[in-house]
Amino acid sequence: MKIAKKIHLVIDRSKNSDRATDQAVMMARKLEADLSSLYVVNTHMYQTPKVIGAMLRTGKKHLKIVKDNALEIGVNITSSRILVGGPTNDILKDVKSNRSDLLIIGAGANSPKGSVPDKLIRKAKCNLLLVRGDQNDGNFNKILVPINNPDLEAPLFAVNLAKQYNAQLTTCHVIDVKAGLTKERVVYLPEASKGSMAHIPHSLLGEKVPLTPALIDKLKNNMTEKGYKITCTVAKTAKEAGIEAKSVILSGRPSVEINKYATEGNFDLIVMNHTNRGRLSRLLTGSVSEKIARNASCSVMIINNAS
Repeated sequence: MKIAKKIHLVIDRSKNSDRATDQAVMMARKLEADLSSLYVVNTHMYQTPKVIGAMLRTGKKHLKIVKDNALEIGVNITSSRILVGGPTNDILKDVKSNRSDLLIIGAGANSPKGSVPDKLIRKAKCNLLLVRGDQNDGNFNKILVPINNPDLEAPLFAVNLAKQYNAQLTTCHVIDVKAGLTKERVVYLPEASKGSMAHIPHSLLGEKVPLTPALIDKLKNNMTEKGYKITCTVAKTAKEAGIEAKSVILSGRPSVEINKYATEGNFDLIVMNHTNRGRLSRLLTGSVSEKIARNASCSVMIINNAS
C-alpha cells in the first residue's frame, strides 16, 4: 500500500498553514510523491475588488516562496495556483481534477462546525490530513489508531505509515459502557405473544428488573475481551510488518477518551477511518471520527480511500 502518490496542499498566510506546508513538503520528499499547492482567496471573507486584488498579489508571492523553499530540499511542486472562491467545494473540485489521493490543510487547536477544515472532514473523498502542533522536522513519532473494525483501511494504513516513519504505533479500542450497557432488562409476560395482546409492544407487558452488579461486570469483561481481540489483530499485522504495536483499551465516550489519551500520551498523529452516519444523525451530533478530528490537539489523518 502506497501512502500517497499525489499530495494536494491548501495554503493561506496563517501560522497553521505554514505548519501544513512544512509537513506536506517533507512528506512529499519522504514518500516520493507529487506535490501541488493551492492558495485560497476566500471570497466569503474578502469581497471588495481592492482587497481581493491585494490577496491575489500576496498569494502569488507566497506560492513562489513555498516553491523555492521546497526546491532547496529537493522537492519540486508540480503545480501552484490561486483559487478565488468560497472555498470548500472549489478546493474539492480542484483535488478531484488533479486526482490527488491526499489533501493536506492546516487546522487550529479545534476546527469548529462550519469552518473550512470541518467541511473538508465531512466532504472530502480522498484521504485528508489536518496538521496541528509543532512538528518542525515533519516526522511522525507516535501514531495512535482507534479501532472498532480491524478490517477497515485505517489500521493497515497506520501500520504502513509507522513503518515508513519508524514511529511508535498504538492501537486503541474504546468501551462505551454507558451506551453499550442497559441498567435494567425487561422480563416479558408469557401472554405477551398470544391472542389479542400480540399487537401491544412487549416493553409495555413486562416487568423491568435491574441488572445485577455481577452481570454488569460480566458484560464489561466481555466487551474488554472483544476489544483486546480487535486491537491484537492489528498488532499482529504490525508485527508481521516489523512494527511493534501497543494495544490499549479505554473506557468512556470515544470522541472524548481518544482525544484525551492522545493529548496525555503526546501523540503527534491520529489515523482513523471516516465513520459515516445518517444525515439526520450527523446534523444532530456528528460522527465520532468528525468529533475527534475537530477537537484533537494533534494532527489527524482521515482515511477515506486507502489505495
